Amino acid sequence: MDKWKDLRKNLFRAVEPKIKLVAMTQPVGEYRHLCTPETLPAFTARASYESKGTKEDDIRLNRTLIKLGHDTPLQAVQFVFYFSGTTKSLQAQWTRHKVGVGWTFRSTRYISAGQNCFVYNTYDYINEEEKVKELLKIDETVAKQSIDLYEKKRTLGSTKQDARKIMPVFWATSCYFYVNARALRHLFKLRLDKAAEWEIRRMVSILFDICMQWTPSFFEDFKELRNKSEF
Repeated sequence: MDKWKDLRKNLFRAVEPKIKLVAMTQPVGEYRHLCTPETLPAFTARASYESKGTKEDDIRLNRTLIKLGHDTPLQAVQFVFYFSGTTKSLQAQWTRHKVGVGWTFRSTRYISAGQNCFVYNTYDYINEEEKVKELLKIDETVAKQSIDLYEKKRTLGSTKQDARKIMPVFWATSCYFYVNARALRHLFKLRLDKAAEWEIRRMVSILFDICMQWTPSFFEDFKELRNKSEF
């Protein structure tokens, strides 16, 4: 997948999406010895029956809760991620997710959009390299022109927030993303699917791979969907 990635490397201010896990919920005090971030949902769910189990039991209980659709305990675990190389176009889709999520975005009301980078299209559905090169050249021309026109508007006295409106939707932004495990499952369910637009599907595929390193029992039932995502 992404067979034309090398063609994008040297384009004007080209960037690719990157995600870092910044923080996640950690048990504190006496609970540090009773549960881990991954076993916390099952550990708290045991309150219903006043039952007890080992950490291995709690991993199994996580899977059972998910299978039965009892997702509420997953809200116990909150993640903070740092995203870069995501477009304003993607942002419009991403922020449709409303429950259990939040963002702090880089704001070009305050930061000069003249510093903007760009996330170029993959064009993976096109097989002729020369056509892809021509398409990327068009995109690159638009990117360069947008920076030049932005700076011209600023020189003429425009505010940052008015000057930025010249920018194409593929300019890159960054943000901190706050999300609980339950909301992440909803995001993966919708956006790993091949019906999702390619850019958000690529981003969510990267996010899924990171989450699987830390709390695999929360998300492992989406592995098949991830493998079909083509990223």
